[in-house]
Amino acid sequence: MTSVEHPGGFGSFDNVGTSGHSGNQEVGAAPTITVVDSYEAMSQRAADIVAETVSRHPTCAITVPTGSTPLGFFQELIRRIDAGTLDLSRTQIFCLDEYLGTSPEDVASLTGWLQREFLVPARIPEEHIHYVPATADDPDAAAARYEAEIRAAGGIELAVLGLGPNGHVAFNEPGSAPDSRTRVLDLTEESREQNAAYYENRAEIPTQAMTMGLGTILGARRLVLIVSGAAKAEIVRQALEGPMPLDVPGSWLRLAGERLEVVLDTEAASALSGR
Repeated sequence: MTSVEHPGGFGSFDNVGTSGHSGNQEVGAAPTITVVDSYEAMSQRAADIVAETVSRHPTCAITVPTGSTPLGFFQELIRRIDAGTLDLSRTQIFCLDEYLGTSPEDVASLTGWLQREFLVPARIPEEHIHYVPATADDPDAAAARYEAEIRAAGGIELAVLGLGPNGHVAFNEPGSAPDSRTRVLDLTEESREQNAAYYENRAEIPTQAMTMGLGTILGARRLVLIVSGAAKAEIVRQALEGPMPLDVPGSWLRLAGERLEVVLDTEAASALSGR
């Protein structure tokens, strides 16, 4: 495993978070970029961070991503739970996103996928799982209540995140502001096509989703971004070394400064300076 401190500071940003980390924070300290030899090592490093966090705060709130990247991470967490070396039974899990109007029983449900791949085999108690309220009659009011749930849980202790091909984090698509909160937004055609490939017969993907906002995510006390594969090398470079524009939402994670660790396999890191 190779750990590299990303050069340069990123200035300051006021009031990005309300989930337990104070605003008016200096973010000049650089995130840690950890480059590992393989997808398996990336998954193990992310699982190590979860284990460290839960050992200190067994009842804390964490987020976990969906998609293909975290599958190995989930398998490693489940392996440790089955071996008796990790206990997530008291941990609060907050989901990051869901298609608007979609229930866990629907074919193209991120929540249903997460239940199958992680929540059920990890034996997370149902009462400790906080689902994105994507089927609510009043989505805006439900999104505000979800933010209140996060605050009531003491804020997000650890946000484990993935990075989409267009730079999205959760479903914060290009154009998302760094102070955004849980809300409904339109999905890009690129994201819809990518996500359809995860389902048999390429399920029809809704045009809108509800997502935890970047400002909420940036309020986490610790953030971990996991990225794997050469296909994401260029968007990793843009997110970590380019400017921080609205059209690369992942770049806003740098505002977390030293609270952020980016875990990359060698292929995902291949476009970074000095690689």
